[in-house]
Amino acid sequence: MRLGAFPSSRPASRAPRTRSRAGASLLALGLLLGATACSGDESSSSEPEGSSASASTGAEAEPGPEVEAETATFEAPGGFVVAEGSKKSDAILATGPAGNLVSVVELDFPGDAPSLERQAEITLMGLGEKFEVQDPVEVDGVEMYHLSGKESKGRFADVYGAVVDGTAVRLTLRLSAEEYDADQRAAVNQQVLDSWTWDA
Repeated sequence: MRLGAFPSSRPASRAPRTRSRAGASLLALGLLLGATACSGDESSSSEPEGSSASASTGAEAEPGPEVEAETATFEAPGGFVVAEGSKKSDAILATGPAGNLVSVVELDFPGDAPSLERQAEITLMGLGEKFEVQDPVEVDGVEMYHLSGKESKGRFADVYGAVVDGTAVRLTLRLSAEEYDADQRAAVNQQVLDSWTWDA
């Protein structure tokens, strides 16, 4: 989907926030990009030994352990384990075999949030030309942008994000093409999004 065709979206923030300079807001989104990139570099160190991918061959994916972030709670895919924190990144991680991972990065976002389209544009600049804008998705009542693309080492990534109540939230799912075909990746994405609950 071309960026110019990105549909209009309602504000994701559910409460008014104090205005601040736009530069600080863009800096928060930029830091969000860097923090997520760091989380992907460390996925192999947290990979559980002796585990195997359990992606469903049907229309639904098997849920895994519950993951608690500051802003939300969700279920990781089946066969994943919740990883311990890292000194290099504040990302909340759940890891699976073959470098598969789910990460959530959360950063304070001062001031008014840019439009969902602008948030997607900023994120896309940090991901590279192999990523494309997809239709936004509604996750537990909040509209999030969706980007997807192929990364190195045969992994596909789906990235979802929004600024919610003054926090920039970015969810990334990285799944190996050898472990998950297109239908299985879609099912895993749907399973994670369906289980997502924003904390009040």
